[in-house]
Formats: sequence, C-alpha cells, structure tokens
Amino acid sequence: MINARPPDTPSAKNAKRDKLDAPVHATPVLHAVLNALGGGPERERLVQLWNNWAMVMGPELTSLALPLGARRDLLLIGAEDAMTMQELHLQIDEILQRVNAFMESRFFSGVNIALLFKKSALCGTRAQSAVPCAYPTEPSNSTGCFLSGMDMASPVTRCYAAFAGYGDGK
Repeated sequence: MINARPPDTPSAKNAKRDKLDAPVHATPVLHAVLNALGGGPERERLVQLWNNWAMVMGPELTSLALPLGARRDLLLIGAEDAMTMQELHLQIDEILQRVNAFMESRFFSGVNIALLFKKSALCGTRAQSAVPCAYPTEPSNSTGCFLSGMDMASPVTRCYAAFAGYGDGK
C-alpha cells in the first residue's frame, strides 16, 4: 500500500500557498543553501570579511592587499605588482592578526600572496592594469657632449656613444 496524501491536507495547501504568496526574503534561503553546502556560519563570516575588507585592513593595507578568497586555512591575497607583493610579505603577521580578529577565531594560519593580473578582488575592486612603458620612437637630440670626458673602454661609454648616434661606440 502506498501512503499518499490527499491534495487537501494542510502540507499540500501550504506548498501551493507558498508559490502564490509574495516573494520571500533571500537571507533565509541563502542561509539554507550555505548550510546545505557545508560550513554555513564560517562561509557567512567570510562573506562579511570580504564586504568589510577596507575596515578590517585599514587605510594603509587596503590599497595594497586585495582579497581573492580562501583555501582551507590560507587567506588568498592579490597584489598589483612585485613591490607591493614584497611589502605584503613583510606584513603577513599584521594581516593575519587583523583578519583572525575579525573572524573571532584563528580561522587562517597563513597567507598566500599572488599577482592579480587583472583579476577581480572579492571586495569589489579590480586590479589596475600595468601601464606599458612608452619608448621614444624618434631619435633623441643628444649631442654626445659628455663623450670627451668618458673612458672609451667602459661599456657605459660605448652604450652612451651608441645612444648619441656615434656609431657603435668603438
């Protein structure tokens, strides 16, 4: 025997009424989805971290460190260039302290810093593309006036002579 509910039972009526009622607020739905995916409160806290990144990092680190995500217990941060990346490596302890204080636990045990390469950060900012160097296309108006006081055996002098238009500098 199959147990089937007749269509006039209260649960069937509620299901039908739910479809016809006004829209449902997204927060409880998102909570249910996150809980179903696992790590609900932790994921919610991570979303709060990304939304409050500027407040957590402070003005001096916000412009340098852009959040890219989390992998297990590693915080993933993006840097726009190699110098910024080096500066962030020197401030890893400070970053970990600030982020873990916001998370109210030792959520992250390390930081992985990578170059952004036009990736979007989780805090809503986008990496600036590097400005290509513009080399002059026209020859310079250098006269080579410094050649007389330079040692012609020096590679720097030979390079300057070539730049000034005096042949290969030999």
